[in-house]
Amino acid sequence: MLRYLLFALLMLHGAIHLAGFFTPVAGRVMAMDKAPGIYWAACSALFGLTSLLLILHEKHWAWVALLAVVSSQVLIASAWEQARFGTILNAVIVVVILAALFVREAPVLFRD
Repeated sequence: MLRYLLFALLMLHGAIHLAGFFTPVAGRVMAMDKAPGIYWAACSALFGLTSLLLILHEKHWAWVALLAVVSSQVLIASAWEQARFGTILNAVIVVVILAALFVREAPVLFRD
C-alpha cells in the first residue's frame, strides 16, 4: 500500500515538474534559452523512471529517486519564487527514500 502511495507522490511531483517545461519564463528569448525547460522535462522523466522502477520492484530505485530529488531541488532553487513549495515534496520523498534504504540495509549494518 505504501509503495503505491509513494508511486503516486513521485508521479505527481514529476507532473508538476512538467509545468516548468511548458511555462514560459520571463525573459526567455525564443530558441536561445530552451535549456531550462528541457532540464525541467528531464527531471520529470527521472521521477517517472523512479516510479516505474519502484513498481517493478527494481533494487536500485532509491538511488534514481535521490538523483531525481537532487536535480529537482537544484531546479527549484533556480526558480525559487514560483517553485519553493516543491522543497516540501522533496523533503518528504527523501525521508521515505532514506527509511527504505535503512530498512533494506539494516540487517547488513547491524549484523554481529
